[in-house]
Amino acid sequence: MSVSVLSVGGNCGISGIVGLVWMGELETCLALLFRRKGKNILTEKELVFSASMDFRWFTPKEAQRLLELGIRRGLLVKTDGLVKPNFDYKRIDIPATYRPTQSAILDEPEDVSLFARILDAISAASKLKKREIVARINKIQERLGVDIEIAALAMASEVGAKMEDLTEAVRKEILSR
Repeated sequence: MSVSVLSVGGNCGISGIVGLVWMGELETCLALLFRRKGKNILTEKELVFSASMDFRWFTPKEAQRLLELGIRRGLLVKTDGLVKPNFDYKRIDIPATYRPTQSAILDEPEDVSLFARILDAISAASKLKKREIVARINKIQERLGVDIEIAALAMASEVGAKMEDLTEAVRKEILSR
């Protein structure tokens, strides 16, 4: 099974899909917010105000939820009333017509696949775009003839991503097939 990248844009709010793996509306929404503000650090109030009043994406209460979810999920780092992205928001592919939907502020994260979790770890460790990572994983998979998760772990090892917490989950997943 190969995984390919498909970008879907428009007002539907879908930022990207890797195979059937969601790349994260919350991440995309935050990336666009920081890009449009042209800053790497915002005050909490500035982030909430921008998401609600400036861009009119959410109500103030929903924008506060956006901030809280970003912090809770590790996408934002909060220090002394200031927040900054904990990911390279400039590398996120965002369609020109993108507008966040309510799914960006859903409390429960979607059931994130094991592959997506490995992909995120590789992206964080390597600073490569997810499309490039997927292409490399596909090549490894074809060359070795292994499951996609094994190929992803091989690439993770190549870039120095820490996978100790996921290797057992991959083993169990593959053995259950």
